[in-house]
Amino acid sequence: MPRSFSHITPRYVFDRLGVILHEKIYPANPWLTAKSVELLTQLLKPSDVGVEFGSGRSTVWFAKHLRHLTSVEDNQIWYGKVKSLLRSNDLADKVDYRLLEDEAAYAQQAESFSNESIDFCLVDGIARDKCALGMLPKLKPGAILVIDNVNLYLPNDNSKSPNTRRKNEGGANDLWNTFLVNTQGWRQIWTSNGVTDTCIFFKP
Repeated sequence: MPRSFSHITPRYVFDRLGVILHEKIYPANPWLTAKSVELLTQLLKPSDVGVEFGSGRSTVWFAKHLRHLTSVEDNQIWYGKVKSLLRSNDLADKVDYRLLEDEAAYAQQAESFSNESIDFCLVDGIARDKCALGMLPKLKPGAILVIDNVNLYLPNDNSKSPNTRRKNEGGANDLWNTFLVNTQGWRQIWTSNGVTDTCIFFKP
């Protein structure tokens, strides 16, 4: 199937350059939208316990902002790089860093947490639908759930990012549609940089 370049408009090029510039100015920030990082800086508390599916620059950043972080990764090479970053930043003791190369075992890590025990969760790796659904009962009331590249999985008629799903399309699959039903009524802040989107959900 030929690759589509229809999204490469002057507006997209402008937005993409803005993302590249922002990443150079803030090299330690997570690869999320700038607005979502700004909000998380205000929302996260030093006493919070967090979980992330998909590690990276975010792992070090969240470890500095949380009391404890569990990070789940599926790529062995990337796991080694991030583990080295945690050690060099003296953060290894604050992070339960787990390597699960099997997708089913990776997604099942959500079951290792007690119900209503987690203050914050980022879903930004493989099996995002299973991880997002699995973590819903694990979040405390008032907890934060963040889904990156959310425009690829959940619908939004206002986003200008490429490949964004629209309301008439619904979720990307049955699991995402179930997620939509289970989070109906949750407060959310949908952020976009014109290239990709990050959504912050607040559990009632």
